[in-house]
Amino acid sequence: MRCTNEHFIKKIKNKGVLENQERILKYIQDNPGLTQAQITYRLDIPQSTAKYHLLTLQKEGKIFSEKLFKTHYFPNGIGNELKIESCIKNNNNLKIVFESCKKETSLEEIAKSCNISKSMASRRLQVLESLGAIKKVKVKKKIKFSKN
Repeated sequence: MRCTNEHFIKKIKNKGVLENQERILKYIQDNPGLTQAQITYRLDIPQSTAKYHLLTLQKEGKIFSEKLFKTHYFPNGIGNELKIESCIKNNNNLKIVFESCKKETSLEEIAKSCNISKSMASRRLQVLESLGAIKKVKVKKKIKFSKN
């Protein structure tokens, strides 16, 4: 059986597809909790390529995604502590808000200390709360936030 040019080109393309998929999987394993945009930018690949491979990797059960205002991707089998830690580490905006929750702090105090609007602080606090990184505490009719 002779190998035609078409067959050879198809083999090369398939190899490139698998290389991108393996790069994305390895990157997610090394850097869990990134968004599609972060993966696209850091690996310098087209957005459509990243989207295709992320969906394929999910269908194959190698990764999963979680919607935290944006969709974040994690390798299967990741522990909850590592998931929280990686989301905060890979998102400077979350990290700043999380650090301001060292003690019981109000929304207004967090917004002021982070130099962001109350609505932006509220949104980031919701993400941190849904991750289980912080908790709401009611103190004298006022809601405060603190680390778990």
